[in-house]
Amino acid sequence: MQYTITINQPKALEWGLNAQQTLLFAFVYECPSWANPIKTDTGIYFALSKAKIVDELPLLTDKPDTAYRLLKALRDAGLIDLSSTSSITLVRLTEKAKEWNRKIDGSEKYPTSDAIDGRIKIRSTTDKNPSKVGNKSESGSDKFPINQGTNNQDISQVTSNQALPDGSGKPNRSGLKLVIDHSEAPRVEIPADMPGPKDQTCKTFKAWANYAMAYRKRYSVWPVWNAKVGGQLGQLVDRLGADVAHHVAAHYLKNSDAGVVRKCHSLNELLANAESYHTQWVTNRQMNATTANQIERKQANLTAGQDAARRIMSREGRKTNEFL
Repeated sequence: MQYTITINQPKALEWGLNAQQTLLFAFVYECPSWANPIKTDTGIYFALSKAKIVDELPLLTDKPDTAYRLLKALRDAGLIDLSSTSSITLVRLTEKAKEWNRKIDGSEKYPTSDAIDGRIKIRSTTDKNPSKVGNKSESGSDKFPINQGTNNQDISQVTSNQALPDGSGKPNRSGLKLVIDHSEAPRVEIPADMPGPKDQTCKTFKAWANYAMAYRKRYSVWPVWNAKVGGQLGQLVDRLGADVAHHVAAHYLKNSDAGVVRKCHSLNELLANAESYHTQWVTNRQMNATTANQIERKQANLTAGQDAARRIMSREGRKTNEFL
């Protein structure tokens, strides 16, 4: 799944794109930075399967046919050209589409790719950060890599800013990263103004970072950090384990129970019912008063039905015995 998508709202409005089309175009616009180039009789295209769109943009659609219909809408808007092979859809940007990333002075905010003899070269159009065409950047050298949010699991081409395996099957990732939810969830940069521990080896760092980032996402402010909070997080890690405490802390912020919301997702509540929230994380459920009442009513109805069935069976048994 792609975790970060940059949208140019003025251009989207100018081109008359709806929300779905805008989301898809923002994704397609970055394809030249990571997709496999395919040379055709009419020029260079980039391989982009409908399944890839569904995998990378779960908020957009879960249906490949819908993804292709939206691609055709972008083609009709004059933003992309479509082609295909026997097995995969091919796309390329039009000249009009390249205006998506233009600054006011007409230059490009980020480099775009030129297809020359089947090879992709990076062209920088700004004087502030000149680069030599064809040079491969060092790993981690890009502050804002174009494909930073894409996992590219089904792309065989390795780009210069793609994390490489270290032999254990897991990607090497440098810098300050955190897992927001389950292991396949996004990794994001930690803002410098986040309060609390900065040492990644600290026992409470991951739990706090996940809680704090999820808290800011929900409330638009950082939670308070103090000695009490540090102690509570230490207890949370001890009770749930260092491997899962940060997952539970992030999942807790999704809970919309009225009592939890009234307390602004206090760590007191998380710690008091840590095992319960662990179960909710594992099962990917949120337990609140409404859900609990529904379960209670369902169980009450089931019990009542079972009692009624037993009484009927008992009466039928007595009637049968009268004729013996």
